[in-house]
Amino acid sequence: MTHRLCHDAFQLPAEDARVGEARRRVRAILRGWGVDHRGDDMVLIVSELFTNAIRYSGGDRIDVALWTAENLLYVEVTDRGPTGGDAPTPQEAGVDDECGRGLMLVEHLAVRWGSGSNRPGGGGHAVWAALALS
Repeated sequence: MTHRLCHDAFQLPAEDARVGEARRRVRAILRGWGVDHRGDDMVLIVSELFTNAIRYSGGDRIDVALWTAENLLYVEVTDRGPTGGDAPTPQEAGVDDECGRGLMLVEHLAVRWGSGSNRPGGGGHAVWAALALS
C-alpha cells in the first residue's frame, strides 16, 4: 500500500511540561492523515526524542516535523542547543536506573534512525526515526 505524501511540523518550548503536548499533537496529526495505526509507536518515539532534546540540548525551543515518504512515516526532533556535543547514542541502563533507555526503544521500534547537527558550523542536534506504514 502506498500512502500520499504528508508533512506537518510544530515548535514548542523546551520544557518538561510540553512533552505531553508534543504527544497529543503527533497523535492528532497521524489521525488526520489516517495513519493512526502507527500512533502508539510514533508517540513513544516522539516522547523519548523530545525528552532527550530538553535534557541534553540547553536550548529554549524544540522543532518536531512529521512526514511520509516511500511507505515510511518519519519524525525529526530538532533542538536549538548552543553546542553540538556528542551525537546521541543508545546506552545500556542498569536495572535500577531511571533513565537511559530512550534511544534503545527508538532503535527497537524504528526501521531506521539517525542524527546530525541541525545548524551549519555545529550547535544542537536533529534526531530522526522512521516507521513502516504497512
